[in-house]
Amino acid sequence: MEVIDYLRRSRRITDQLEPRISPKYRPIVLSARGAGAWDLAITTLVGALSEEDVVITTAEKDALRELMEYLQKPLTYLEQIRTSD
Repeated sequence: MEVIDYLRRSRRITDQLEPRISPKYRPIVLSARGAGAWDLAITTLVGALSEEDVVITTAEKDALRELMEYLQKPLTYLEQIRTSD
């Protein structure tokens, strides 16, 4: 994945999933996104989705997986996220 793809996909998935997480984590994701700290935004988003047991689609999970792999982050929390399809 090219850097520009990473940035584009990061913005798209945070825009899509951020409204589904609680106010506990939303400001962290939004602040990180606003500062361009996509690694923090994505990892916090994944952690929040996992901890809060938010159900997402398989396509959304696949998108997060690609971003986490790009960041070379562990997939432990991602694997705990349930999908609706």
